Amino acid sequence: MFKKYIEKYGLPLVIVGVLGKITSLILVVGLYGHWYGNILPKDSSEVVIYLDPNLTLEQRLLAIENGINDAGGHGDRLLRTIKWRGWGERIKAGKYTLIVGESVGDVAEKFAAGDRGAVKVVVPAGRDLEIIAWRLSSRIAADSVEVFGLIKHDSIRWRIIPNTYEMWWETDAEGAVDRILKEHVKWWNSERVTKANKLGLSPKEVVILASIVQAETSQKSEAPIVAGLYLNRLKKGQPLQADPTLIYAAGDVSIRRVLDIHKEIDSPYNTYMYAGLPPGPIRVPEPSYMNAVLNAEEHDYLYMCAEPGGTGKHNFARRYVDHLRNARKYQKWLNKQQIYR
Repeated sequence: MFKKYIEKYGLPLVIVGVLGKITSLILVVGLYGHWYGNILPKDSSEVVIYLDPNLTLEQRLLAIENGINDAGGHGDRLLRTIKWRGWGERIKAGKYTLIVGESVGDVAEKFAAGDRGAVKVVVPAGRDLEIIAWRLSSRIAADSVEVFGLIKHDSIRWRIIPNTYEMWWETDAEGAVDRILKEHVKWWNSERVTKANKLGLSPKEVVILASIVQAETSQKSEAPIVAGLYLNRLKKGQPLQADPTLIYAAGDVSIRRVLDIHKEIDSPYNTYMYAGLPPGPIRVPEPSYMNAVLNAEEHDYLYMCAEPGGTGKHNFARRYVDHLRNARKYQKWLNKQQIYR
């Protein structure tokens, strides 16, 4: 067969043709191996690669290559494939998880399509906004200082709904706060807004009262009772006289026993001095306490005092004389425990 081609085209051209076909075959096999070959060794575990939004394109590509190579995979082969397909400019920031058994081509398409993974972000309840900002930013690329700078504003703080959020890993501070605000809008549906209106409260006022209720009692079963008591005082125009607001006004969370001197602090958060709700929440309350306010128990209680023994529970009273009796029992217990402040 080759003799016929040699006679027709000459030996040099036949040799060139054969070499060309061999080269093409090698190229096809090479490309096949690049595309369909496994990206990771069979005995490897999954590899997670984080591409920070602040990285340049070249730095992202280098991070991809190094991350795969460090796991014993074919990072260099992946980069050649990405560049061969012209996908380099499409690499987005984010968290990418590579699974054993995925091919080079699969992974190249994953990066090119921005097929990154979301992360679970816990936004906790609490009184310390810096801790909340740190917890929020610990799972995403956002800087905690920048997050704190945004959520510390009163217009944002009361809208924080503690929950587990799903966010992209590359989310920045503004993106994280936007996600929180969307949850706020979702949580305050028409049913909850209607309940708030029936109580004569705005959503913000519900959050403020819920923050006081949660600071007052750790017993969730008591929360609707405490909420009902404060609502009774609001309706009568009677000061709330909530000890947690004095502690907040004093700026000293170590206070375990509120004294008369604390009641002299001139602050809008001093609910002994000023009737009505304070201007903002004293902590970020859990949604269950917000629901406790919206579904407050109807009763005649106007007074409450912590139960002796450190149970976390309270004794409730309708009459001031009964409240004084309960208060003396609690003060006696505090003295016995040598708790004087």
